[in-house]
Amino acid sequence: MLEARQKSVRVEELRNYGSLLRPLYTIAVEIEMSVAESPDTLHKILTDPVSGSRSGSGLVTRETVPFEVVSNFRGSAAGNKPFYSALVLHEGVAKRYEVAARDTGGALSFGTSVNYEPVVSPEELRLTHPAEFSRVGVEVLEWELHNYKHYFSLLVASKRYESFDLCVQQGEKKETLIKVNLAESELGERRVPCSWYLRRLSVVFGGLEREVRREIEFREEGKKER
Repeated sequence: MLEARQKSVRVEELRNYGSLLRPLYTIAVEIEMSVAESPDTLHKILTDPVSGSRSGSGLVTRETVPFEVVSNFRGSAAGNKPFYSALVLHEGVAKRYEVAARDTGGALSFGTSVNYEPVVSPEELRLTHPAEFSRVGVEVLEWELHNYKHYFSLLVASKRYESFDLCVQQGEKKETLIKVNLAESELGERRVPCSWYLRRLSVVFGGLEREVRREIEFREEGKKER
């Protein structure tokens, strides 16, 4: 596990858009941390673990950075963010690597799905997945991961979504700055948003999921007192 030099957890939104009997919570949390490890080292730690090894959290995978057509899954709600973006050092040259989401259409008229095709650049790294960077000698200088999932219900208007953003940059004081934004809607109870992602971050930053849960509870208790 890594130890954060500094850490802050803030609840950006906690609101029930439903009723007391049928709650529909939207919960958004922002986490900021700084660590001594470099962006490249952090990338390796958060990459899908090698078979037979317990290292790695399994956050940077083909599930979060798709290389095949996916449904109802893109980088952001507005569609302006890629699944993954990084400044990498490849064969001694700094390059901007990106996996963008291109809308290929879908059966939206039936309220079921919209398809997105991953588009990888630059051309010379088109077949190289970020989870393979360490193995092929690509160094990661800074990187971002963006996942937005919109859940459609057949013939029913749904506003359910899950949004995860992770930004990793080199700071000025030989430290790596990490910013995480988690948001999820139409939750039937007050709980941590984007639990799948948060559990994987907690593998590296022990107790992070517990801290987020505690902040949500404190926020709710504060509302009751007012």
